[in-house]
Amino acid sequence: MMTVFSIIIRSGISLALIALTAFTVGAMMQPRPIPQHTGSVLPPNSVEVVPIQRHEDGINFDIDGEVVPFRRVDIISEIAGRVIYKSENCRSGKTVQQGEVLMRIDPVDYQLAADQAEAAMKQAQASIAENEVQRQNTEKELGLAKEHVELSQRDYDRNKQLADSKTITPADLDTVQQTLLSSQESVQKLQNQLRVYETQAEKLKVSLKKEELALRTAELNIERTEVKAPITGVVTADVFEVNTYIQKGTDIAKILDTAQLEIQCSLYMKQIQWIWRQAEESNGYVFPPTPVSILLEIDGNHWVWEGELRTIDGGIMNAATRMVPCRVKVDDPQSAKKIVSFDPPRAEAEKNAPPLFAGMYVKVVVHSKPSIPLYRIPERALLPGNRIWTVEKDGTLRQHSIRIATTTPQKYVLFYADSEKVQANDFVVVSPLASPQEGSKVQTVQQVAEKTETETATAGKPVS
Repeated sequence: MMTVFSIIIRSGISLALIALTAFTVGAMMQPRPIPQHTGSVLPPNSVEVVPIQRHEDGINFDIDGEVVPFRRVDIISEIAGRVIYKSENCRSGKTVQQGEVLMRIDPVDYQLAADQAEAAMKQAQASIAENEVQRQNTEKELGLAKEHVELSQRDYDRNKQLADSKTITPADLDTVQQTLLSSQESVQKLQNQLRVYETQAEKLKVSLKKEELALRTAELNIERTEVKAPITGVVTADVFEVNTYIQKGTDIAKILDTAQLEIQCSLYMKQIQWIWRQAEESNGYVFPPTPVSILLEIDGNHWVWEGELRTIDGGIMNAATRMVPCRVKVDDPQSAKKIVSFDPPRAEAEKNAPPLFAGMYVKVVVHSKPSIPLYRIPERALLPGNRIWTVEKDGTLRQHSIRIATTTPQKYVLFYADSEKVQANDFVVVSPLASPQEGSKVQTVQQVAEKTETETATAGKPVS
């Protein structure tokens, strides 16, 4: 059986639990104090404004790009032969300079061909000279033969007169006529021989030309036995060794141009229009000179190269992204500078700076200066739907829709100055508005501050 003492203890514990529960519920139901805002609070019907500014610094926008080779040269053997020399630099991964000898092919066979062609050319020249001498001799003989014909003709004319007068017999006249015909025949033979020499001269000249071409071909083949690097770059492949025999048309090596590189990127039509608007006249496929900065981050360090946006790549818009492929040219891929400050932007040259490599992904910042009137406002002044509120001189609120061009890293919005109702130096609202209404009256923070200063100064003056 429970004693009176235990009953009293249990009753006390129950009462204590009930009291604790009631206290907890009451504390939870009491209203909490509203925390006070520690920042500056704008007075009722007052707004913070800033003037709308003209933007004349151009439009800078960044795009992603991939570094690609400016050109890749495949070196092919132009002759066949045995390799007798290979440069130590003509191996994959090594750098070669323009004009450096990469390999030599045994030139003996081609030198023999050149000597043979030279001998045949000299023989053709001798034949031409011999033919010329014979032609000149024939011309002299022809001159003498023509004189003999003239003498025979005069002799025949005299004897004809004598025969007509019966002074000589017809037989005597026939003898004289036979002499005339014989001299005319000699002239005809010499003229025919002269034409033969002229024809032979043409054939010999053709033969000489043929031998000259053979000699030039042999000399060219001798030059081709020494293969030189056409550009400065990195060897990406080599497929020959010393003492191997290669055929004409065999791939020798591949060289990647490192003196210049290009960057593939894509632009929206709006961005391309900004670039077109830099010049009075523009070729749609060739941009006016537009400088760009190429940015790359490596292990926390930021590097920058200078380049130039050149052309549209192919003139075909990407159907999936609705962007136009373009090309940026970097004239010196090894001229990187280290960015030491972004605001203000500052970069310095540094030893052992990294070069650009084909295949790198970089950020391209295009510095365009289109001839388009632009205004600039802080980002916090822009409302959804590209709307802004302005305050007129009499304190009236006005709402405007603007056409956005772009935003800047400095938290500014650039918009086109094509609205007659928005002008430079108008005041745009940058503070939140609870329930703004078109045409309502407000005060600017500047006006409130000036009024407060005036009232304070007036209150401090003694009453006369």
